[in-house]
Amino acid sequence: MDAPAPEVMCNQGQDALFICDASHDPMGDTMRRPEEVPLSRHHPSRLRLLPAALSVVFALASCGSPVPSGPASADPVAASPGSGATPDGGSTAVGLSSFSGTSEDVKYTFDHPTGWTVQDAATGGPPGSGAVSALAPDGTVMASLTILVAWGAECPCVERPAVHLGDMAGVAPLSKSGAFVVRSMALDLTDFPADRTENQWADNVKVVTSLSMDSGPPPAALVPRLMYGLGLAETGVLASNGITYRTVLFTATRDFSTLADARAYAASEEHRRVQEMIASFREGTA
Repeated sequence: MDAPAPEVMCNQGQDALFICDASHDPMGDTMRRPEEVPLSRHHPSRLRLLPAALSVVFALASCGSPVPSGPASADPVAASPGSGATPDGGSTAVGLSSFSGTSEDVKYTFDHPTGWTVQDAATGGPPGSGAVSALAPDGTVMASLTILVAWGAECPCVERPAVHLGDMAGVAPLSKSGAFVVRSMALDLTDFPADRTENQWADNVKVVTSLSMDSGPPPAALVPRLMYGLGLAETGVLASNGITYRTVLFTATRDFSTLADARAYAASEEHRRVQEMIASFREGTA
């Protein structure tokens, strides 16, 4: 009987760890189509994320083939949390409200514009536990926060050139992974229609802004399904999989027809407010 093919663990840019299934033919020409599998304490048997793998800073790596060279990154959008100023010096300060919740043993707080609301992302019911989303007055989801016991994904190891649209420093380091940035990345799949269909994209270009462990320069390429970063919070509470830290996913996504439109959005007041909201994430309740 042939020995089972090993699993190959790949470190995705943006600090998102995923697992590539190496059960392919000897020539490496085919690979079983997998699924992304966010994990929680309710599915310990599906745990694919190795605790030790998250004890170090993740580096960008490819799975098999070389990482394609991406286009030159955009100049980072210079901004700082709570700056309340436009590039021309004008004031754009808005009132802020704080939201506090508890999920998977993590108590947390973040700030958002007063006109926005926070609700349970799954049911629309009272917020405070599980996944939550911040909504603009018109009901648009501006960003979503999920905290998991662990996180992992199986995915095709196909990366596409990525464009960095800017970082913003987080206001407080996380207890497990330390300092973080709010990183905005864009992928343009105009020339990859099959990828757009496979990943069910609404348009050619996607921008993902997310809480990301501060692990150095942004990646030059990303997997379309795994554009977001993550952070780690220490709880001291032992979960069923034997770990005491939790994975924080705080992300915002937008779809655009062109990369030029994506760059314009990255320079907008709305995007800055989203960055500041994610950057304000901190452990503990207000």
